[in-house]
Amino acid sequence: MCVNSYTGTAMSGALTISLLLLGACGVSGYGEYRKRLPNGERVPHPCRANFYWHGVGHINALGGGNRNDFGKDFASQGHMWTQELCRLDSDGDGMTNGQELGDPNCVWTADSGNLPSRTTDITHPGVCDPFDSPACQAKNAWVSCKGSELECDALNAPDVRNFTIRFPETDVPAEDTTYICMIFDVPSDQDYHYIGSKPLIDNDNVMHHVVVYGCSDTSEELPTEPYKCGMDAGKGCTAALGSWTVGSPGECLNDNFGLVFGKSKYTRIALEFHWNNPNEVSGWKDSSGMTIFYTPNLRKNNGSLMSLGQMNLAIPPGQSEVTFRGECTSECTRKLMTEPIYVPMAGNHMHYLGRSASVELRRNGQRVQYLTNEPEFNYDNPRYFKYDDPVEILPGDSLVTTCTYQSTYKNKWVFYGDGTSDEMCFGFLWYYPEHALKHGVCVSWKSINLCVGESLIEENCNVWEFLFESDPESKALSNALRDNCNLLANICSPECKMAAMDILKHPCLSGGDISDYVRNLMRQSKQGLEFLGMMTICDVNKNDFTYPHTGGAGALMASLALIFLAVIMA
Repeated sequence: MCVNSYTGTAMSGALTISLLLLGACGVSGYGEYRKRLPNGERVPHPCRANFYWHGVGHINALGGGNRNDFGKDFASQGHMWTQELCRLDSDGDGMTNGQELGDPNCVWTADSGNLPSRTTDITHPGVCDPFDSPACQAKNAWVSCKGSELECDALNAPDVRNFTIRFPETDVPAEDTTYICMIFDVPSDQDYHYIGSKPLIDNDNVMHHVVVYGCSDTSEELPTEPYKCGMDAGKGCTAALGSWTVGSPGECLNDNFGLVFGKSKYTRIALEFHWNNPNEVSGWKDSSGMTIFYTPNLRKNNGSLMSLGQMNLAIPPGQSEVTFRGECTSECTRKLMTEPIYVPMAGNHMHYLGRSASVELRRNGQRVQYLTNEPEFNYDNPRYFKYDDPVEILPGDSLVTTCTYQSTYKNKWVFYGDGTSDEMCFGFLWYYPEHALKHGVCVSWKSINLCVGESLIEENCNVWEFLFESDPESKALSNALRDNCNLLANICSPECKMAAMDILKHPCLSGGDISDYVRNLMRQSKQGLEFLGMMTICDVNKNDFTYPHTGGAGALMASLALIFLAVIMA
C-alpha cells in the first residue's frame, strides 16, 4: 500500500493497484509545469530556510490546490512562459516575474535547453518582497512559514513516554558543511522501544538533518559537550535509531515493531547535527534537539533498518537526466540473511538533484513489486511507503535501487558526498526481526556488490586479503614495491619499475571496476596514498592521483550514519 507523507492516508482498492502498476503515488502536474519556468525548480521559500517552493503557482508550497497570483497569471498564459507573463509583476512588489526568476530580458524559453541569464538570487514571483516589509505584510498573509505537523496516534497512547535532549547554544562555524555531535544519558532501568520523535529546530537557517544514535556500553569516558564528528558520531555511538530532515514533521514507526534501547543495549544516545551554511555566514548559533517517544511495553518485534543504493556517483553538468543503479544481489541476501525479513515501511534518499527514485524487489530474476517508487522525487517533502501486510523478502531475493538526477543548473560535476551540494543514492527498508539480518548495509560501488561485513571477492581479487596483505602473494608483491621504490627520492630504478609492473598484474589492480574500487579504498589513508605514489614513480600508472574521488572505504563506513536518515520519511 502506498501512503502519502505525514497524513497516514492510504489509497485502497483498484485505485491503489492501478497507481502502483503505473509506478505512481500522489503524483501531480506541477512537476511538469515548473520545468516550463526559468529556475522553476529552484525557487526558494521566502521564510523557510533550506526549502524550495516546488509548486510555484500554488498557495501550497508543495503544489496542488488553490493558485497564488502568479499561478493565476501563469494559467492565463496557457501554463507557458511568455514575454507577457515575464513582464508582469504578479505579486506587486515592483519587480517583474522575469526579474524574480532570473530572466530579466524575457528571452528564455523552455525548449531551448539553455540556462536563464541568472541562476542565483531567485525570488518567488507570487510572494511580495521584502517578505517582512510593512508594504508586503498584508499581501503575504497567505504564506505559511510553518512545516507540517506530525500525525501519529501511537504517540498519544497511555503507555508512551517521552524525553527531550538538545544542544546548549553552540556557535555555528562559517563553513559550508559541519557535522557536530553530543552524547546524552537516557533511561536504562529496563529495555524500551523507541517508536518516534519530533524535532526542536532552533536555527532553521542552517539545520539540514539530525541523526539519533544509540551508544553501546563502554568504559570510555564520553564527551559531555558538542564535538565535531563528521558523518559518524563515533565514541561507540554507531547504531542509528532515528532522524529528522528538512520538510519532515517527525517520525512515527509502524505498530508492529520498535527499536530497542535501554538496559541491555544503549544507555546513552548521541545527536548528530548537519549544519548547512553555504554562504559561510558567521555569528549564527543553534540549540536544536529532539523529543524522543518510547514505551516500556515492548512491541511484537525488534526492528532495524537496511540500507541499499549506489556509492559511486559522478553526475556531469547540464544534463536533463542521469541514472544510477545499485543492487543488493541474490548472493548478498543469501550471505546476510539467516531467515526471511518483513518490511512494513520503505523510503528513498537523494539530495536536490534527485528527480526520481525506486527500490525494486526481484525474485528469480523477475520483479515481485516496487517497495518504493517516486517518479517525482522531492527532497523537501520526504515520503515513505507503508505496508499493512509487510512485504516478505527471502534469502536469495535481490533489491535494485534506481536514482535519476537532473543537473541542468550545474556547471560542475557532482559526486557522492555528505554535503547538501553533493549527491546520494539510497533506498531504506525498515524490517523485522532484527536478528534475521547479519548487517543492514548492502550497497554497490559501480558494479561491485558490497555485502558489508562479508568477504569481497571479485574477478579473482580477494579485496581484503590484498589490502591487508594476509595472503603470501599480496605480501610479497607489496614488500617488493616498498623495498625498491623510494617515494621521497622519486627515482625510477629498474628494480622499482619491475616491482610496480609485477604488482599491477595482480587481479586487484589490473583493471575493471574492482581495480577502481581497490584504488579508491587506498586513497582513504596516508599509507594507501604513499603506496599508490610508489607505483607512479616510473609512470607505470600515472593516473592514480587524478581519478575522481566518488566515495570509498571512508565514505562507505561514514555512510552507515545515513542508514537511518530513512526515518526522515516517516
